[in-house]
Amino acid sequence: PVCPFLEVCPSGWLYFQRKCYYLSEKEAAWNSSQSLCSEHNASLLVIDNRQELSFMMKITKQDPWIGLYKRNEEFFWVNGKALDNELFEVKGSGNCAYLESKGVSASGCYLTRKWVCS
Repeated sequence: PVCPFLEVCPSGWLYFQRKCYYLSEKEAAWNSSQSLCSEHNASLLVIDNRQELSFMMKITKQDPWIGLYKRNEEFFWVNGKALDNELFEVKGSGNCAYLESKGVSASGCYLTRKWVCS
């Protein structure tokens, strides 16, 4: 039997491992990026595993914000979970994290970057 095509993600979003992703065209500071994601009932990207990390590192350009920030010298995801240091190490000395082609770094949250929602 032929399976009908299912529209799993909103138009303009990508699908991978049962999650939908939105890569912004515009740039904004970290807090504004998180607000813009929540307008779509989403949040800045929370990376769950290595496969997701390598997929996102391949498809993202220009170092976008993700949903990871530093609180009391520790990194937390926007969903409240602490970062599993075995997943990756954050480079840089800032408080807000962004994705690079080689991993994750942190910079000042006021800087404007593209962002990824999920």
